Amino acid sequence: MTRRTRQGGRGTGGETRTGAALGLLGEVLLAGILAAVGSLLVVTAVPSLAAAVAHVRRQVAGLDVGVGRFAREWWAAVRTLWTLGLAAVGIAVLLAFDMRLAGSGVLPGGQVVAAVVALAAAVAVVVLLRAAGTWSDDEGTPAGTGAREALVVGAERARDDLVGSVLLLVGVGLCLTFVWMLPPLALLVGGLLALAVVGVEVRRRGLDAERAGGTDI
Repeated sequence: MTRRTRQGGRGTGGETRTGAALGLLGEVLLAGILAAVGSLLVVTAVPSLAAAVAHVRRQVAGLDVGVGRFAREWWAAVRTLWTLGLAAVGIAVLLAFDMRLAGSGVLPGGQVVAAVVALAAAVAVVVLLRAAGTWSDDEGTPAGTGAREALVVGAERARDDLVGSVLLLVGVGLCLTFVWMLPPLALLVGGLLALAVVGVEVRRRGLDAERAGGTDI
C-alpha cells in the first residue's frame, strides 16, 4: 500500500501531534457518517461498522483513506458479513420483545428477566463489536475473515479480554448518552464505536506482547 506523503515545514512536535489528532478526529467523524448511510438497510449495520473500523485503522497507520475506498470496503464487508448483520437484527428484535414482555408484568419475576435480557444484550453488543474488529488487519486491509470466523473470534476476545469488553460497553453507553442528549449525533456513532474498537484492539495486542516478553524472560 502507498503511504500518504506528509508535507509541511519544520514545525514542532506538538504541532505535528495536534495535526495528527485533528486528522484522526476528522476521519472518525467521516467514518461515522458513512457508516450511518451504509446502515440504512439495517442488516448492513455490522458490515458498515467493520468498514468504519478499517477506515480508522488506515488513518492511524498513515495510509490512504477516502469515501471511494470506504465504499469498496463496505461492499466487501457486506458480501462477507451480511449473515452476521442479519443475525444481529434477529437478536435485537428477540431481545426487544423479551424486554417488553418482562416489563409488561405478565411474567413473574419480571425484574430478574429484564436484568438477564439486559446482560444478554450487553454480551451480544460486545461480541458484535469485537467481530467487526476482526474483519480487517492493523492497516485496515480485509483479513479474509468470514462471518462465522469473525463471530467465533469476537466471542473469544470478548471472553479473554474482559477489561477491553467493559471499555467497549462504556463507549456504547457514552454514545447512547450523546444521542439521548442530541439525536443528530446518531450520525457519528459508527465512527466513535469504530475508534473504540481500534483502541481496545491496540490495547489487547500491547498486553499480549508484554505477556509474551515476560514469558521469554
